[in-house]
Amino acid sequence: MTVHQHTGTTLTSALPTTPTPDAPRRPSGLRRGVLVAGGVFGCLVPSVWTLNFLRMLATGDLAEHRFHQLTGQGLLLTALWLGALVPMLVAAWRGYRPGTASALLHLSFFGIGTACAVAAPQGGSRELMVLILVTGSVVWLALPRRARLRVPVDVAPVALTAALLAGAVVAPYAVDQIGLQHDATGMHADNPHYFDMAWLTLTLAVAGLLGALLPTARQLLAVAGGGLALTGVAMLALSEGVLNGVLFTGVGMLLMVAWRLGAMVPGGRAIAEIRPSGQTL
Repeated sequence: MTVHQHTGTTLTSALPTTPTPDAPRRPSGLRRGVLVAGGVFGCLVPSVWTLNFLRMLATGDLAEHRFHQLTGQGLLLTALWLGALVPMLVAAWRGYRPGTASALLHLSFFGIGTACAVAAPQGGSRELMVLILVTGSVVWLALPRRARLRVPVDVAPVALTAALLAGAVVAPYAVDQIGLQHDATGMHADNPHYFDMAWLTLTLAVAGLLGALLPTARQLLAVAGGGLALTGVAMLALSEGVLNGVLFTGVGMLLMVAWRLGAMVPGGRAIAEIRPSGQTL
């Protein structure tokens, strides 16, 4: 809301404005050193995995696992991992407060992975969660400005409906994947494809719900929608189940539409204030 005062008369207009970002707080040399250490070790595993998955896809290595190379134990999972961590590192290096969306995505990624690892501990899943916990904790402790996690809730009805539908689609699929992993033997016990699929899809579903509830994390709707839609397309293209493929693609597209609708509809609340002196806050 913009308020003008002139000769005793107050005029109010609903001009949308934006807040001035928090002033950067330049991190010390020590803090930057800790950030580099946490960032290097935190990004090393997903980066190496990404290169390896790309090599496998390009050469046809283990072609029978192409679906997982693209999704759960593959490119989508590492994209989520790096997509949560890298923006936090960049913001911290520049002295800015990390965005709520990336911070919540990082916490969700770890929390859901830990829950899945407890339910299906085969194939080194618990050790992987310890790695993410240690490297992630180093990054969080080194942040010069903490991410805002206690933010106002403002429900986007269309997006919430889409997110709940996505959750209804993902939940039974993830439970089935955890069951398969828990009972797996041989290669699948040592190489936890099913655990990874549950981890990926549940993280995407939670991201969609957070995006529908929190105005400062609306972009998570795009993350969730894009990830679920790509998973569904991969299911259809690689014969991983027609029904699940259609459902995942459908709810993913719904989340994307909800995100675009939210981006096009102007908000009714004031985003900044202009003082009589002309200073923008």
